[in-house]
Amino acid sequence: TSDIETLEVFYAHTISPICIAVIVSLTVAIFVGCVSSWWLSLVAVLGYLTIGILIPAISSKKLKASGVAYRAEFASFNAFFLDSIMGIKDLVLNNATKDRAQEVNKRSDSLLTETKKMKRDSSRAQATTELCVSVIIALTLVAGIALVFAGELSIGKMIIGVVAVFGSFGPVIAISALPGNLTQTFPAGDRVLNLLEEKPVVAPVSNGEDIDFEELVVEGLNFSYDDGCKILEDVCMSAKKGEIVGLVGSSGSGKSTFLKLLLRFWEKDSGAIKFNGVDVDDVNTKNLLDNVTMVSQTTYLFDGTIEDNLKVAKQDATEEEMIKACKMASIHDLIMTLPEGYKTNVGSLGDDLSAGETQRIGVARAFLRGSKVILLDEPTSNVDSINEGIILKALKEQKKDKCIILVSHRESTMAIADKDYRVREGKFYEER
Repeated sequence: TSDIETLEVFYAHTISPICIAVIVSLTVAIFVGCVSSWWLSLVAVLGYLTIGILIPAISSKKLKASGVAYRAEFASFNAFFLDSIMGIKDLVLNNATKDRAQEVNKRSDSLLTETKKMKRDSSRAQATTELCVSVIIALTLVAGIALVFAGELSIGKMIIGVVAVFGSFGPVIAISALPGNLTQTFPAGDRVLNLLEEKPVVAPVSNGEDIDFEELVVEGLNFSYDDGCKILEDVCMSAKKGEIVGLVGSSGSGKSTFLKLLLRFWEKDSGAIKFNGVDVDDVNTKNLLDNVTMVSQTTYLFDGTIEDNLKVAKQDATEEEMIKACKMASIHDLIMTLPEGYKTNVGSLGDDLSAGETQRIGVARAFLRGSKVILLDEPTSNVDSINEGIILKALKEQKKDKCIILVSHRESTMAIADKDYRVREGKFYEER
């Protein structure tokens, strides 16, 4: 946000002074040359070029370096401070507030140091500009007096020329101050442009094929992260409409990564993920996301009402559809006890709801979406046994026209699966 505000100031208050300085300088130079003396006009032009171009060119490199360092430190401090505010509960619970406060102070001191460096460099450039202005004014006065004594210029015209030159440096000084003003503008612009030009990890497919899900087949799937760490190795599995497929394994074995590969969040190294015989790389991204919905381990809730958060899954959802989905996720009764029901604001990041309640809203979103493939990553990890039973019953009822792939450590959750795959060190082993 601060980067965008910095750019707004640049466009609103920097470009126009440059135009004004150019117009004023040309006008005064011509006026002095015509009314007073072209020698005085030449001195003025040399002054304009020195102050408006030479000094900014010399000082800009150092000022830009200090500006880049300042913006980087400023961004780092903001991110760390915001992170501290968002995690204040955990800091208090772990008695870590004092250590965190010390780190905030340390980073604040680093930011102050970079601020002082930037202001010091700007002050030096400003002092150099003011010195040059004084020298140019003195030279103009000396040149005017010399021309008067040489009989080439009357005292009246000399005074007119010198006064005109004296009064014309304001806009040029504003240009000279640009490097100081731009110390933050250029780094801010770089950060904004880098964000706008950021390429997705996986390019979306728009000229591929559309599918209407019936069957998923995975053959010889391999995947590793950029550091070469092997996550999935020669994975083979299948799932079709009307089935609940369970994935069981220890943390870090690759279950969640596998679900993300089905959604093409990352590119697989080799092998095939086929929906209805079409490789996932050839399925249009929009169509793929229409067919497949995932409930991750953590559900993000936006600052808004429960209704707003449900409609993230389906913008045109009716009240009846939302109620049905929430009943299936065993969250409807709780919502109705809230002051404004579905119109109740959940607070920023869903802080007004428990982890289990937030998770059930995530499950309700999946039911509301109505996709033919539902990927559930530990969907009941924060849910008590009663609510888990209601959700599992709803899943069994939904499976007749859907394919559900379920990741869970709970035996009670996996009991509804039609077949299980045991995941060990990135490999899948079918158990039933």
